[in-house]
Amino acid sequence: MGDLTMDFLRLMLMAAMLLTSLQGQAADAATAPAPTTHEVEFLRSADKACTDCHKEQSEGMHGKHGQATNPNNLAPVTCTNCHGQPSPQHREGVKDVMRFSDSFNNKQSTGTYPIAEQNGVCMSCHEPKVLREALWAHDVHATKLTCTSCHQLHPAREPMVAIPEKSRIKLCVDCHSKQHQAKAGNQNASLGKEAP
Repeated sequence: MGDLTMDFLRLMLMAAMLLTSLQGQAADAATAPAPTTHEVEFLRSADKACTDCHKEQSEGMHGKHGQATNPNNLAPVTCTNCHGQPSPQHREGVKDVMRFSDSFNNKQSTGTYPIAEQNGVCMSCHEPKVLREALWAHDVHATKLTCTSCHQLHPAREPMVAIPEKSRIKLCVDCHSKQHQAKAGNQNASLGKEAP
């Protein structure tokens, strides 16, 4: 039984030494400085794949969106923030990105999305409460018209920003006049009459 006890003691001693060694390594790792990591920065524009084909946008976005920071990721606004990620078949003509339209003037391109989806893209950055406080018309029109019915997507200067009060009233009158004329024209057409 003496050999068995000796073997057991040796085994226990080796286990204690191993445990002490592992604890020392763990303590060293805890006090060691973290390895340096590097942030990866893109060397080319995030929009390059888009502007390779969409040459009219090759200078990038203008105006406020051109200098804006996306509040969702704190990075500069890119094409894909608003239009989404295109599929590999996009270059072959597949309509798989958000297409904005002018819903009031019926300027809709093929493959446009519903008004709520189009405006949802805008509302992912623009707070509805802030828009409502800036102008009551945002709240009234948000479910019936696309934001792009009044606002331009890539302007050097957004014509709706800081518009004088008289011009704003004229816009309301002009749009609603067109709306009433179109409605009267549609009613007369359904009755077989000429529009006035």
